[in-house]
Amino acid sequence: MSHPDPLLPELQRLVVDLSLIDRRHYLPGTQRRENDIEHSTSVAVLCWYIHDKYSLDLDIAKILKYALTHDFVERYAGDVSTFASAAERDQKTVQEQASLDRLSEEFHEFDGLVSSMKTYEAKSDEEALFVWSVDKMQHLVMGDLDDWKAYREASITYDQFVAKYTELSSKSSPYSREIFDGLIAYSTTTYYDQPA
Repeated sequence: MSHPDPLLPELQRLVVDLSLIDRRHYLPGTQRRENDIEHSTSVAVLCWYIHDKYSLDLDIAKILKYALTHDFVERYAGDVSTFASAAERDQKTVQEQASLDRLSEEFHEFDGLVSSMKTYEAKSDEEALFVWSVDKMQHLVMGDLDDWKAYREASITYDQFVAKYTELSSKSSPYSREIFDGLIAYSTTTYYDQPA
């Protein structure tokens, strides 16, 4: 007997596959790296909190959908560090587009999922840019909670750290920029490789 809705097990397989993709950050106080599902849940919760605390004039349903699906393209493309080289970042863009095309075909019956992934990747509305920004902020929260262990291992210097996050902030959502900048300023005071 066939499954009454074949998309149900396929969606569960997608979630399982994403839970097996390890990211750079560790879960604080452990030797286990954060996976894509844990990361997406964290981003969703942070977005929800910021949205409600600051009474943002943004669509919370869109935000939560983007936050949950923002890294689904990593199912086939894998995770690439924010600090990767320009060539690696360019390759990431190509791989993520191919993954998005493949996922769009696999889940064509789930229009909402496909639409959320495509809109997020294109950053074509304010909600998508907001989620992208909070995603970058989550990296700082995780780094600080774990005394910057992943950054130490990658030998990311203070100057590289400041330059990268200054660049990311300049591209961030106006709805989160002040919070992002405050988080960056705080992080420079706890970063492992501070200037003497």
